[in-house]
Amino acid sequence: MQVGRATCGRGFGLQSQENKTFLSMIHSVLTTDGFYFCTDFDLTHTLQRLANTSPDFQEMSLLERADQRFVWNGNLLRELAGQPELHRFALPVIHGFIVMKPCRINGKIFEWILISRRSCFRAGVRYYVRGIDSEGHAANFVETEQIVLYEGAKASFVQTRGSMPFYWSQRPNLKYKPRPVISKTINHMDGFQRHFDSQLLIYGKQTILNLVNQKGSEKPLEQAFAKMVSGMSNNMLNYIPFDFHKECSHMRWDRLQILVDAVAETQEEYRYLSSSLEEL
Repeated sequence: MQVGRATCGRGFGLQSQENKTFLSMIHSVLTTDGFYFCTDFDLTHTLQRLANTSPDFQEMSLLERADQRFVWNGNLLRELAGQPELHRFALPVIHGFIVMKPCRINGKIFEWILISRRSCFRAGVRYYVRGIDSEGHAANFVETEQIVLYEGAKASFVQTRGSMPFYWSQRPNLKYKPRPVISKTINHMDGFQRHFDSQLLIYGKQTILNLVNQKGSEKPLEQAFAKMVSGMSNNMLNYIPFDFHKECSHMRWDRLQILVDAVAETQEEYRYLSSSLEEL
């Protein structure tokens, strides 16, 4: 019996230590900036995507209906997907940024919300991860949604950003700014086409703003991007290059008006979602 108790004691001690380890891991994630989850709202979808869904979709668990592009704990949740009784414990975690602020304009009080969702496909730190993969996923792709809540109504406007969607790299070295290298061995248009086919399907017509330098080491990137957009011959794509560093050097932020004027015409073509709270 003494041996049995000793064995049991060692087992309990091991379990206790493992519990501490797992709790420490959970605590580490929960205290790391940029990770978010919600128990009663789908953070992975924009309001417009949620508004265009069927009643069956609305009845799904957050795990089942999540946009997999933005689920950062997808591998951990995969084993739970086939166990519906556990879905209420399986919450998708997104990575990005969320802020909610009460605002007042002209005496009107409203809630302003900003949600940036970072894709878990082809994510990585600056310089180390550039361009796209074979599926057309752009490096460090982010979907940003601005939401306004006012007197029972919701409005939502969505923008996206990502690395230039062709095959290029910029591996760090001893230089302050490594020279970008465009691949010469891969068919760029395959991945480029996949990327914008997906963009057009999900978001509709695209106005592409390219802010890289139009001279020096970044010039070939801008030229390649412009050539590929032209090669697609798609009137749903509007390409606007703007040499940000040249135009706004020496703190000349007023010259951003050049960009504003350049997009003014196409900007009028875009809309935002507006609906009542009951509809969502």
